[in-house]
Amino acid sequence: MAETTLVEGLIEDSIELVRELDKGQYKPTKVIWYYYDDVDSWRLIIVNDTLDNLLPKQEPLAYKSIAEAINKRDLSSLSISEIKLMKSDNPLIGALSFLMKTGPDNFVRASFSDTTLNGIFIKDMVILRSA
Repeated sequence: MAETTLVEGLIEDSIELVRELDKGQYKPTKVIWYYYDDVDSWRLIIVNDTLDNLLPKQEPLAYKSIAEAINKRDLSSLSISEIKLMKSDNPLIGALSFLMKTGPDNFVRASFSDTTLNGIFIKDMVILRSA
C-alpha cells in the first residue's frame, strides 16, 4: 500500500458522502480513492456527467455542493481538500471504465496497487463505484 495508509474511517465517510450525493443531481458515476505519490496524499475522485458541465468554469459551485453534503452528513474525518472533481473524459476515468463496472447505486472496495492501466501508472487506488 501507499506510504500514507488510507484508513477505514475515510472509506466509510466517503460512502456516506456518496449516499448523500445520490439523493441529488450530482449522483456520482465514478468514486475512487486515488493515491498521488508525488504529494504523498490520497484524494477522493468524484465523477458525474452533470458535474462535467460545471468544470472548470463553475468549479466553486460544484465544490460547494460537495461541501454541503459533507456538512449535512457531519463527516468529520472527510475534508473538502481531500476531494477532487474530475471530468468523465479524463484518461484515468476512461481507463477505469474498462477495468470494472458496478451498478449505479452499488459500492465495491476494489484495491489496486502498482498497476499500469492504458499507460497510466497507478501506485494505489480503491474503487468504490464505477457505474
